[in-house]
Amino acid sequence: MDIKQGIRRNFARRAASYDRHAGVQRRMARNLLARVQEALPPPPRILEIGCGTGYLTALLRQVYPRAQLVALDLDSALIDQARRRLGPDSLVSWLVADGEAFIRGGFDLIISNATFQWFTHPGAALESQAQALAPGGCLAFSTLGPRTFKELDASLVEAAQALNVPRMPEIPARSFNTLRKWESLLEQAGFSRVQSAREILEAHFPNVPEFLKALKALGATNPRPRAFSPRLLNALIRAYESRFRQNGSIPVTYEIIWTLARK
Repeated sequence: MDIKQGIRRNFARRAASYDRHAGVQRRMARNLLARVQEALPPPPRILEIGCGTGYLTALLRQVYPRAQLVALDLDSALIDQARRRLGPDSLVSWLVADGEAFIRGGFDLIISNATFQWFTHPGAALESQAQALAPGGCLAFSTLGPRTFKELDASLVEAAQALNVPRMPEIPARSFNTLRKWESLLEQAGFSRVQSAREILEAHFPNVPEFLKALKALGATNPRPRAFSPRLLNALIRAYESRFRQNGSIPVTYEIIWTLARK
């Protein structure tokens, strides 16, 4: 299966359940917008890449009520949900498209929350976004780094080794770009005055099955799914619980990266 189709399928299937489980993503969106407000004057033309169910889109409309806003996502089901969230708005245009492709526009701000970690060719995507910005425009995004779900990754490795699984399964976060990698890609794409920050956030769940259930409800699962035997799943749960459970819950790490870059 093509990885883009896998990503689209995962999130489209979970459009109805995403908002109930997206607490970290909402926090990322609010912090991203606060950084933009602090750094930039109100932008007249905005492109949002990966609008999902429209949480950040609605915040953008509240903060910049006079801006022309194009909200883009890979899947029409998510666009439909975002459109319902906002209601009729003559200043918002909706676009079903690949956020890595070139978008014509001359935008003053391109913004994206919790999307760039899924890019398959991030360097080329950044170059396209640089072309879509007006002179002096800004690219602002939050994304997840490779230390995200590090407990899950370590537990999966331990479980696979204990069962002598011949082909080690991997979680997608292992291949997410680091902050330094994003800074390098932005520089290569022609961006300057890059401001970036990194935060390690720890969430808690009552047990591993509840965490995995929430992950599935978000659609943030492997876009190239592999068969996962009940035996390996049980070993994963045992490893996670034994290594990381404390004070009645299990920790889940998120590595959050924020970046503002000028054209």
